[in-house]
Amino acid sequence: MAVAESYLVKNKHQISTVVNQKSTQKLIKKVPMTAIAESLSVSTSTVIRKLKEFKFRTDLSFLPTHMSWDEDSFKKGLMSFIAQDFDSRKIVAILDGRTQVTIRNHFLRFSRQVRSHVKVINMDMFSSYYDIARKLCFRISWLRLKQSPRLFYSLML
Repeated sequence: MAVAESYLVKNKHQISTVVNQKSTQKLIKKVPMTAIAESLSVSTSTVIRKLKEFKFRTDLSFLPTHMSWDEDSFKKGLMSFIAQDFDSRKIVAILDGRTQVTIRNHFLRFSRQVRSHVKVINMDMFSSYYDIARKLCFRISWLRLKQSPRLFYSLML
């Protein structure tokens, strides 16, 4: 069996490096995956595989002074945790679950000194959030509990 070799395609691959690079560029520009697949004539699963190659780094040296905590449904029946900078509305973290262990493990990655910069956490009445905030030793001078009409709804659109 003979296989043609080319500098355009990696060894033992079928999709050219140019198509892979173009899909990466479009993923960075936040183009929908189905649109990327259609424009590059590849399957959606190929684009998803490319997305899974991305490594996301979390800045562990900064937490905002005013943070909002909420949850959102990201899969049918499953909830995710979202932390957001209240002032600038930038997303701090999106976690796959909203369990205490998941949230605690994420925020324990930050040093105690960084966690001490948090002054206010705006959250809904989900009781485990309050317990987590206390256990993580956030130096909170004012904890505002609020039943909010989806703080993150406008940002998610």
